[in-house]
Order: sequence, then C-alpha cells, then structure tokens
Amino acid sequence: MGSDALILGGGFAGLSCAVDLAAAGLKVRVLEKKPHLGGRAYSYKDPATGDAVDNGQHLFMGCYRKTRAFLARIGCSPLLRFEPGARVDYAEPGGARDLLNCPPFLGAPLNLAWGVARLRGLSWGDKWGLVRLDRALRRVAREGAAPPELDRVTVRQWLDSLGAGARLQRRLLDPIALGVLNDDPGIAAATGLAQAMADMFYRGAQGSRLGLSTGGLSELYTGGARKFIEERGGQVIESRRAAGFIKENGRVDGIVLEDGTQVRAQAVVSTLPPWDLRRLDLPAAARGPWEKLGAAPIVSVCLWLDRPVLDREPLIGLLGTDIHWVFNKSRIFGRRGDGQYLSLVISGARRHVALSPAEILEIARRDLAACLPRFKDAKITAWKVIKEPFATLSPCPGSEALRPTPGELSPGLFVAGDWTRTGLPATIESAVASGQAAAAAVLAARGNAKIASED
Repeated sequence: MGSDALILGGGFAGLSCAVDLAAAGLKVRVLEKKPHLGGRAYSYKDPATGDAVDNGQHLFMGCYRKTRAFLARIGCSPLLRFEPGARVDYAEPGGARDLLNCPPFLGAPLNLAWGVARLRGLSWGDKWGLVRLDRALRRVAREGAAPPELDRVTVRQWLDSLGAGARLQRRLLDPIALGVLNDDPGIAAATGLAQAMADMFYRGAQGSRLGLSTGGLSELYTGGARKFIEERGGQVIESRRAAGFIKENGRVDGIVLEDGTQVRAQAVVSTLPPWDLRRLDLPAAARGPWEKLGAAPIVSVCLWLDRPVLDREPLIGLLGTDIHWVFNKSRIFGRRGDGQYLSLVISGARRHVALSPAEILEIARRDLAACLPRFKDAKITAWKVIKEPFATLSPCPGSEALRPTPGELSPGLFVAGDWTRTGLPATIESAVASGQAAAAAVLAARGNAKIASED
C-alpha cells in the first residue's frame, strides 16, 4: 500500500502537516504508535469521575497564530476560549495574593508595563530592573529572532546580566520561563524565553491573551483533524509503530512496521521526538547533532474536591512552592456543582518524576494548604498523578544550535515536531509551525521533481 505522503505521529505536528497536505490534494496516511491520537498532547476520560484528563495541562496564547489557523481550518476554533487579556493571579505561602493584569486596550508593550507597575509584591526598584530586558526584547521583536549568544547562557545568567533582581525574577520572570520552557531558569537557555516574550508582549496586545481548551486536549483537535483528512481520501491509523525505513537508491521510500509490513510513500514525514527518531535505522544522511537533544519532564496532579477553593480564576500561579500552576478545570469546562476539579502542574519536574504518586500528592496538599486558605477545609474525593518523563525538549544551552530546521532531513525523509528549529521554544505553536513547514517542503519537493521530469 502506498501514498503520496506518510506522516509518523498523530500529535499537533503530524496532524497539522497532514491537514495541509490533504488540503493540497495529496493522498495522506498518518500512523500513530499509540492506540489514540494526540502524541504528547492528548486527553482521556477518567473512569472514576467521567472527566476529561489531559496528560499535561496546556495553556494557549493569542500569539499562537498558526495553531489558531489550524484549529479554524478543521472547524475546532469554538473549543478554544481566550480570556480578554493577560490576567494571571498569584498566591504564595501565607495566603498573600498578587495579580498581573495586562489590559489589551493599552497596546503592546504598554499593557505589560501597566501590569508590572501594579504588582504589589515588587518594589519600584525591582520593577526598574525590567528596563534593560525591555530593550533586549524590543530588539528580538524588531529583528525577528533571538541573537545566537543567548543559546550559550541560561535564563538566570541572561537576566542577571540585564540587571533583573532576584525578587523580580522569582515573582515574575521565573513563572513565565517555567511556563513556556518547561525547565528551570538555571538550566534552560535564554533563547526560548526571549523568543516567547517578544512574541507575547511585543507583537500586538492580542499576543498575550490566555487561551484554554473548553474540553480535553484530544477533543480540541484530534477528531476535527481526522475528519478533515479522511474526507479528502486520507487515512489515520493507530497502534502501528515504525521499526525502520525502506531505503532505495539513497532515498527513503517508505517505512517498515514492527510486524514487518512495508508501507511505501513518495515522502515520509517524521514528527517523532528526537529520542524516538534516533532509535530507528536512519539513513546516514539523516544522522546529525540533533541526536544529542534531551527531554524535560512534567508532573501533573488532578484533584477532585468536595468544595471550591478557587473562585472565578481559570488559573493561578503559586510562588515559592513545588507546584507551579493550578488550573481551575471546573471553570474552564463550565461545570457547575458543589465540588471543584483542579489540575496542578510541576514544570521541569526533574526532582519529582521519580517520586511515588503518594509522595507527589503530599507535596500538592502541602503547597495548596500553604497558599489557598480554603483548601484546609476541603476533602479530596479523587486524585490522579500523571508523569511525563519525556514531555518536552530540554532547552539547555547549546540546544538551539542542535535543532534541525523542519523540512527535508535526507532524500525522501522530512522532519517536523516542536523540537525542530522554528524560531520558538518547544510549544504547541512550534509543533504546528513545524508541521506546516514540513508540508510546504514536501509540496516544494514534489513540484521540483515534476519540473525535473518535464525537463
């Protein structure tokens, strides 16, 4: 069985690539190794509560322009709800609260300046430490790329060099870095933070709006993408794992499945993460420095409570705790009732991924009790710990230079994924951007082949 294009992986990168190719009239086949679509961003129905559980809570941004266009193309835009602006509540041990509120009517980056000016937990001396960072981010926004030297220093080193004080970093910049990079600011390179902040706060006020899926992640995009592909004659096949590539005359001509079945295709697009792709029998031309890229873990805790401990906040950041973010899934899902469903996130969870679920639950209890006074009176009626040891690319110094450009890696083999070099950190937007770039490269290669044959 053959096809015009074979896509390995059914996450955001693979499905966005397949949708673009199907829209261009190609016969597309998507193969996903898991028994469900979604790659590293999926959800499932919890059997005990009946609620949708994400394998890791994801926050969307207004600056996710390619993601929003992809969702619109497959008819799923209504499932993603954006807040009017960037508003994030914070709580810390002892119950003190703070609020970053960046109203969109002020325009960018004045909306950020307004939000920072009104933060109660920072002195004016702390806030003055943003001046040089502002200049650096304006340069990134103006030039469209972060300077190469940021790939050689950590977020902490970069912010220190710009005069950002410890309190400013701890209360404002570290939460942003953890959210977009999924790694500790002392480990992650500065490149991704510069890319993300320039996009969020310096390219239009709408870029910093917060978006949340009103259902599980899989519901948001996998069904719509499958329908789009299949309506155009394509196939989406689950529970099929690639074992190697068919290589003929120096070119990839398809894949071999674990059961020995050969699947032919004029172009193969791998959206597998680097730690999975490098295990395959790759052509020599496809090998490269990208094989050194590593992963960063995320740990999530789902809690079902017998009473609310948050009010109208869709999410809240915790300062000075192991838990970084608390998402109010009851509000996000529009669910009414006496109880409350929360999703807690530990980003860059290197110290936590080896702990037992019971130990992680106790950390969650401690942090919520310290920061949310009403939690002490609540009873946990159900809970679940989800570990993703290979959640995202670890953006350590030097990693940006190792990321390959999405497109043709070797003759007949194309690569995409959030981990490829898209000018963004390894986010959902990077995944979609890479999928679309790979699709464009496949179409360009077909056009070039057609021209060559005509000549």
